[in-house]
Amino acid sequence: MYHSLIFFSGMLLLVILSSFDLIINLTIFCLFLIISIILKLPFLFVISKIKYFILALLIIYSLSTPGEILFYYSLFSVTQEGFYLGLNNSLRIMNTFLTIMFLMKFIPRKFFINFIIKICYPLKYFGLNMDNFTSRIFLTFDYLDFYKKYSFTFSNFIQVINSQIENKSPVVGIKKLQRVTPSTIDYYWIIGFFSCFILIQFI
Repeated sequence: MYHSLIFFSGMLLLVILSSFDLIINLTIFCLFLIISIILKLPFLFVISKIKYFILALLIIYSLSTPGEILFYYSLFSVTQEGFYLGLNNSLRIMNTFLTIMFLMKFIPRKFFINFIIKICYPLKYFGLNMDNFTSRIFLTFDYLDFYKKYSFTFSNFIQVINSQIENKSPVVGIKKLQRVTPSTIDYYWIIGFFSCFILIQFI
């Protein structure tokens, strides 16, 4: 129940982030920063991973949005409205990644695996083999954990993958997989989330 509540709240925050203005997004960003410092979470590491994307958003919105000109040089002009939109959307992107970081911190991996399996469970009645699907999900997460040890670059990516394909030692840490089936409470959470999502669209 505790993890479900955190996950439900995090997903709702991800949905409504797009409707927040600059002040609210900046407030959420500052709260994430304070909590990250208190809990010693890799705040700067997450931001550094998307720094070029954030910079691209600022430049694109600032140069392509019509409005009151703040800066003008030759063919380039920065508008007040464009800078505002660029800054707001950059904060939304950062808050999205930071929300995911917090979800990954406070929710165990097994919960995410079970969630994916449960939400896809109705596909069983359309021919999906749930045993094969479950094993693939567990394998995917095991390989993700395994490859965290490697620092990939464009030049050595293929080399690292080929070396692991030729490796005879097992990567999978779990020897026995538990069959996952959704309960009635799980369906209540899913229905509640989608109901809130639809309600938000009409507010």
